[in-house]
This record gives sequence, structure tokens and C-alpha cells, in this order.
Amino acid sequence: MRIVWILAGLVMLLAAAACAPSAEPTLAVLPSAEPFTPVPSNTPYVRPTLPPTWTPAPSATPEPTREQVDPLTGEQVPPPLSLELPEGWRFGYDTIIYDNIGVMDAVRVALYQGPVSGGQATIVLLWNFSSVTTGNPFAQDYGVPSLWLDGLRLLRVLVFEAGCNFGTAPQKEFNVGGLAATGTDFAIVDCPELPDTRGWFAGLIVNQMPMIFYMYTDPIHAMDGPAPLEIQAILDTVNFTEAAVPLVTATP
Repeated sequence: MRIVWILAGLVMLLAAAACAPSAEPTLAVLPSAEPFTPVPSNTPYVRPTLPPTWTPAPSATPEPTREQVDPLTGEQVPPPLSLELPEGWRFGYDTIIYDNIGVMDAVRVALYQGPVSGGQATIVLLWNFSSVTTGNPFAQDYGVPSLWLDGLRLLRVLVFEAGCNFGTAPQKEFNVGGLAATGTDFAIVDCPELPDTRGWFAGLIVNQMPMIFYMYTDPIHAMDGPAPLEIQAILDTVNFTEAAVPLVTATP
């Protein structure tokens, strides 16, 4: 399952809205507005359906394979936050099913996309996901959710398609909504369908809710200009709201 499927699925399943900056940010909702339209350069990635390796009896009805299951559930739940989007930006929500280390799991997704200097920017927010921790039971942080490991794992599993070349920098600190977040810079090149890009991710836990923000641009060289500052300006407007949910269990 890949976020590129979300880019295609949001066209059919989600509404979108343009949010202009205001003095008092409001919680993003999905009114009956124009549909979300991804940038043309983000060609939707469709995983080929593998043929079955067995032949069912004439009276039997073959069950759908995992590749035939639509990963988007259509459950549109806004994240527990508000933010200000510049003019021309759009957003959409959904829930995606994915293979989490051999177990089918679900994660909430919010997608924000709009113009920046030199191109188009995308912010992908993954939240309410199962976390992982170090596999060493004798380590001091064993059993503690690691957003650093989650960010690297979900970058490859969900945000971009299989077959890309992933490059990541050492772990570093970022800022989202005035709060410290952990993450790193990344570069994604040579994907089968998607254009080269680079950006960064930042993860944090607020009100016991794990969240990871992924930011990148198309084309890749847009990151050489003021685009990162424009994206960070959006992250600075994030205002987290109360979310009464239990802390996720960390999986070694």
C-alpha cells in the first residue's frame, strides 16, 4: 500500500477545500466542495494483481487476494489538530490498511497539497498508527515507541512506492506547532512511477497520539529555494487539539 494510491483514491473518495490564512485557525473539515485533484506529475501507482497459483473447483468462488483488496477504507477522520493553509492548497483524509510486519493494520492519513516557490509541495500526515521499538529487551528504551524508527519504516512502506532508492540523513530535531519533533531529511529517486523528490519528516506524540509529518516537493529542485521555509511556515501554524486515545503499544 502506498500514499500514491491515496493520491488517486482521494479523487474518488474525498472532498477538498482551500484554506486561506486567518488569525484564528479552525479545524480542517471536508465540506461539499470541489474534489481533490493531485498534481499531474504524481502518476497514480497501481500494484499489478498477481494471478492465483491454484485453480479452484468449478463450483468454488475464488477469494480476493491481498493485492486485490482496496487499501483505502473511505473512513474520513480529520486529525486532532488545526492548521492554516495558504491560498490554493487543498486537503483530504482517509484510512489505509497495510501490512504491518505480517499483521494487517490501519493508519489514519491526512494529505495536504499546494503551490510553493518553484513547484508543488505535499504534506502527508500519518497518525494513530501502531508503533515499533528497539528489538533489544535489555535496552533502556525497550518498549518505548520510537517515532524515529516509525518514520523510516512508514516512509518506505506507505509514503513512497516499492522500487525507489531511499537516502536518509542522521536523526535530527524539527519543530511542529511549537513542539519538538524527531525526524530526518530524505531523498527519494529512481522510483518506477513517481518523480525524484526530497524533503523531511518529523514525528511527535501529542496527547498520547503518535503523528508523523512527511514534507516533500515536485520537482525535486524546489527544495533548493524558499519552499522549505514556506512549508515550515505551515507547520508553525499547527494547533493540536485534545485527543482522548490510549497510547499505542510498541512492537519490537
